[in-house]
Amino acid sequence: MKVPTRKTNSNLFRNRFLIVMLFIVCATIALVFRSFQLQYLERDFLKQQADARHIRSEKMDSNRGSIFDRRGIPLAVSTPVDSVVINPKQFLTSTVNKGKIILIANILEMDAKDLLRRIEDRSSKSFMYLKRHISPNQSIEIKQLGRITGFWLEKEYKRFYPAGEVTGHLVGFTNIDDQGQEGLEYMLEEFLLGEDGLKLVLRDANNNIFSDIKLLKTVIDGEDYYSSIDLRIQYLAHRALKAGLKEFKAKSGSSIVLDISTGEVLAMVNQPSADPNNRSLRKAEFLKNRAVTDVFEPGSAFKPLTVAAALESGDFKPESKMNTSPFYVGSKLIGDDRCEGNLDLEMILVRSCNAGAANLSLAMEPQVFFNTLTNLGISQITASGFPGEQRGSLGDYRNWRPIKQATMSYGYGVSVTLLQLAKAYASIANKGLMNRISIEKIREMPIGERVLSEDTSTNLLVMLESVVEKSVSRAKVKGYRVGGKTGTAQIFSDDYSGNAYNAFFIGVAPISNPRIVTVVVVNEPQGKSYYGGQVAAPIFSLIVSGALRIMGIPPDENTKS
Repeated sequence: MKVPTRKTNSNLFRNRFLIVMLFIVCATIALVFRSFQLQYLERDFLKQQADARHIRSEKMDSNRGSIFDRRGIPLAVSTPVDSVVINPKQFLTSTVNKGKIILIANILEMDAKDLLRRIEDRSSKSFMYLKRHISPNQSIEIKQLGRITGFWLEKEYKRFYPAGEVTGHLVGFTNIDDQGQEGLEYMLEEFLLGEDGLKLVLRDANNNIFSDIKLLKTVIDGEDYYSSIDLRIQYLAHRALKAGLKEFKAKSGSSIVLDISTGEVLAMVNQPSADPNNRSLRKAEFLKNRAVTDVFEPGSAFKPLTVAAALESGDFKPESKMNTSPFYVGSKLIGDDRCEGNLDLEMILVRSCNAGAANLSLAMEPQVFFNTLTNLGISQITASGFPGEQRGSLGDYRNWRPIKQATMSYGYGVSVTLLQLAKAYASIANKGLMNRISIEKIREMPIGERVLSEDTSTNLLVMLESVVEKSVSRAKVKGYRVGGKTGTAQIFSDDYSGNAYNAFFIGVAPISNPRIVTVVVVNEPQGKSYYGGQVAAPIFSLIVSGALRIMGIPPDENTKS
């Protein structure tokens, strides 16, 4: 065995040292090269990769247009709110975050276990709403928690309706994504909707924006809409109708106030109603705009239209007399105990004679009667644009049997909406000129379409005033001359033998210079009072009395009321 010498050991040590030094030198060269590569050769690539992790395109929400009444009072506005957003993938990687679940749940008034389960069920997702449209106090408390990885607040807009239930049926509401669902919100969706913007932003590890980089698309807010509604009259009609339904224990009801000279809807109310700000109350029974979606048999409120058709035919004059005694059409007896003998057209309306109206109708050619009714807008969409508006029905006059033509004269066998009746009466009151129904504030006085002669209009107004003066005292308005007609229609259910009625009153005020038409319907009043003159007329009087004063219309000098 060879024993190592001192020289051999020295060479071995030197070789090892050289190997170590060579390794160190190579490693240093490699590090220097990699540093050079990162700083210069791959700088753009690495910057792009880093930016991709922190630069994001951010949507900039547009503001939905507001809805105002005719005087600029807001009916629907958008207010900024916070929503709680989470990135489940990031959030669940931190054990510290899981410990904050209880705090978050308490602030959001949610169950902590359920909240954690929801997050874990979406652990692969990078975006999730925990709760949308939180209250300002909740937002403050969330911010006080400090920065939490994968957890942040996002600004959105929430619709607010200052008048609440008073305009609920008319204005409608939006869903949580700010899309119109009912009423004007739905009807005007494209008009109110803006265009969202887009920008590049720099976010930190907690997804908080700390720098805007570049604007990609400018935000365009939605247009504002000025409605024809006068909120003062709307409040007045709402209170009067609600009180009337409570007094008569009625199922539902509606009222419309229409500007005669422009066709503008000054008020449109329905009952029952609910505050659209409360999402839990958004049920069909509370949100249905019955004034345009429901059709009725109008009963005796239809008789002035029958008289209008007779006068327009040229075969009758106001002083023409018709037999009002009961008579048979086929097997059906038509008549009532209020009327007997020959009466002129005015007294047929004053006494509300079914037989007189039926004889008047049967004396006309079906097409003549039909043409006047359709000219007045019956069975025609009003072109108001209201969602869900119904057409109603007259049927084809060529298929009318005598019994149908007879009963239509006093409002049975024909279906109409309340808005159609308002439009027809407004045309009568507007010297025979029909204006398009408008829910938008009119900027220029419209030129109406002639649907009746001015003589027919004048004669009917005289008759309608006599109806109120002689037979419907509860419709009178102190200080003003008014005219109108009641209607009491038995509701059809298999037949007309039931005890359910709709009570109507439709009136014009003031007769001396017609400015507004007001229609009221009360559906299924309970108890002994169910006639239009008992139930709907006093509601009409309350609404009109206040509306005329709100509009600054001076009282008539000569009035019996």
